[in-house]
Amino acid sequence: MRAAVLAAALLTGPLATGAAQAAEPPAFKLVRSDEDYAYLKSAPNLTGLDPLRYIPLGENGHLTLGGEARVRLDTIDAPRFGVGGAQADTFALFRGLVSADLHLNSAVRVYGELGLHRDIGKGEAPAITDRDGLDAQVLFVDLTPAQHWRLRLGRQELSFNPTQRFVSVREGPNIRQSFDGARLTYSDKSLKVDAFYTHPIALEPGGFNDSHNASQAFWGVYATAPVGKAASLDVYSLNLDRDRVRFGAVTGDERRRGVGARLAGKTGAVDYEVEGMVQRGHFAGQDIRAWGGSAGVGYSFTAPWKPRLSVRRDIGSGDNDPADGQLKTFNPLFPKGAYFSEAGLVGWSNLSAWRIALGATPTKSVSVGVSHTDRRRQAGRDAIYLQPLAALAGGGASTAKAVSEDWQADLGWQVSRNVKVSLEAVHAEAGAAVKAAGGRDVDFAMAIVQFRF
Repeated sequence: MRAAVLAAALLTGPLATGAAQAAEPPAFKLVRSDEDYAYLKSAPNLTGLDPLRYIPLGENGHLTLGGEARVRLDTIDAPRFGVGGAQADTFALFRGLVSADLHLNSAVRVYGELGLHRDIGKGEAPAITDRDGLDAQVLFVDLTPAQHWRLRLGRQELSFNPTQRFVSVREGPNIRQSFDGARLTYSDKSLKVDAFYTHPIALEPGGFNDSHNASQAFWGVYATAPVGKAASLDVYSLNLDRDRVRFGAVTGDERRRGVGARLAGKTGAVDYEVEGMVQRGHFAGQDIRAWGGSAGVGYSFTAPWKPRLSVRRDIGSGDNDPADGQLKTFNPLFPKGAYFSEAGLVGWSNLSAWRIALGATPTKSVSVGVSHTDRRRQAGRDAIYLQPLAALAGGGASTAKAVSEDWQADLGWQVSRNVKVSLEAVHAEAGAAVKAAGGRDVDFAMAIVQFRF
């Protein structure tokens, strides 16, 4: 009988209307393991997909099942600005995820997520984030020994703030970013603190063979607290150890230590966000002296479609003198891939960018936006970096700073709670620095259809 109910829910759930349900379910979260459906325990009736979201197990336990099917279609006429002979390409990416969230009681929880990822029709060799066999995307145990405290052990995703500037789940690319390790969290109404020690996952194309990258360690402490009624302040230490990595012509071990802060809030029609991080450490006998940050402000108009005009400044340091015994190139750690656009043409290292954007919401379920980004090198003698820290080949002796001017348009349509459609188009006009490397203008377009339950 239960199987029949679950099958019917899968078929009819996406079409169920808000009026047919006892209460409108919460929106899906970017980190699916953050979702909590325990409220359904007291729901008078389980309708739509509720039988999957809450399966009671005895007095204190319950099981939640979920998943995602996503298809992304990309077309680009000059990957990497056409440098190195890169040819036009049109291809699709498929992501399939299924998850199970088992709450044994209030103190013990087990969460697992299996993923299958494929690239379809790609002309170039697949990127490391394009293809993977069936494997554990997430698999952890939560222990909650006391109120406000939680210890998470195992494979997990990390996200500490909505912007995800330097630590992200990497939602845009096909395979999301996971880490193996431990994370201790303290959380109450006035403070949240995370202390973690992890290794990023090393992806392998086969099945059940992904493991943590023992040559890299990512660890730190992240604290956030409200400031007044409409702002929050974050302070953090983010540290990265990498063995045998390369900057320019030098290969060595990177030991990078970062401290930073972020302030975000809203006052009236104005919203704002400021974030900065300073990095110190050592690389191949050199001292690391790098920094990066962002400052942005937006204004929301009281008008139809609720238009919002915003401007943002982003800077990541570069290295103008590779022979001075200091490495000044900023490492963005594990940045959000679509922070600038889904085209993958803009990285945080050696960056100086201005972005102006206009967004609107014609309906409750539709958002549109246009933007212009002017991107330059912060240091003319350092490389041009693509996402996340990949140096663009070529460049010669040119110290030109102009990298590109990007015009971008986006559309998002939340068809239903379960289905979302995203469209993006980018035209990147190559600047003098890219042209000196043999690059040219780029046209890029992308469409995503995503089903989640």
